[in-house]
Amino acid sequence: MSGLAHQAPGSAPGLLAQWGGLSAAQWAGRFGLATVELHARVGSTNDRARALVREGRPLPALVVACRQSGGRGRRGRRWESDSPLGLWFTVALAGRRHGPSDPVSLRAGLAAALAVESVAPGLAIRIKWPNDLMAGARKLGGVLCERAGKAVVAGIGLNLGHRPADLPEAIFARATSVRIETGRPVRRGPVLQAVLRRLEVLQRPAPVIPPPELAQLEARSFLAGRRLSVSGLVRTSSGAKRKVEALPALAGSLRPGGELEVRAEDGETLHLVAGTVESTSPAPGPAPEGDRL
Repeated sequence: MSGLAHQAPGSAPGLLAQWGGLSAAQWAGRFGLATVELHARVGSTNDRARALVREGRPLPALVVACRQSGGRGRRGRRWESDSPLGLWFTVALAGRRHGPSDPVSLRAGLAAALAVESVAPGLAIRIKWPNDLMAGARKLGGVLCERAGKAVVAGIGLNLGHRPADLPEAIFARATSVRIETGRPVRRGPVLQAVLRRLEVLQRPAPVIPPPELAQLEARSFLAGRRLSVSGLVRTSSGAKRKVEALPALAGSLRPGGELEVRAEDGETLHLVAGTVESTSPAPGPAPEGDRL
């Protein structure tokens, strides 16, 4: 690929000559990336990727860091990632429309789930709408998609090598890692390569989730069949939108546009466009094995 805009090692504080055994030029060449930055530590890989878009750097771009001092999730929640034990990175894609129910988050989450499973045999990952990766009842990773001009940045954080003592006490009850789940360490470089191979499909914009991916997301849905408390923006069968707060509902299927279908207690079917859900019932069963893109 010609015209690649790689980082120059040492041209900015904290840039690394290599990450995961590859230089920026090698990461770019293997995965069709135009801009690559490899950091020892940044505030947030999403913030840095958004800055690259503002600066007019060529896309697609990859920003990866050994540590994040200001990692965050949806609604500004802090993401504990100031540790070299996880995988923290962001890809910036051009020509994307990222709306409230844009399917990029779910598609990126599926790519990450499949990638982790490919390097950690026996691990089964479910996807919790709209952006969480779950192992059992605990969170193993997440996706944060944000607008950046006419581009979208998709940040992915994965807990890989953490032992129980490495997780902050405040989140241990609801967080996990690949090492905790499998008892085996996993290297960050191969996981990132596996994710990037699957994320290549996102470089071809699609207004809806392609049917094969939607089927896999449905099979891996963490919420399907659960009773929920729903807060956010919903769309009715007539197309009208309204806000709900702590609405009791039963989780249904995922829609091609990225919405979560829910059924309220009065029988009304709604599509959750944006918001939050809290599960009020136990998991319905194990995740499937062997699905691959």
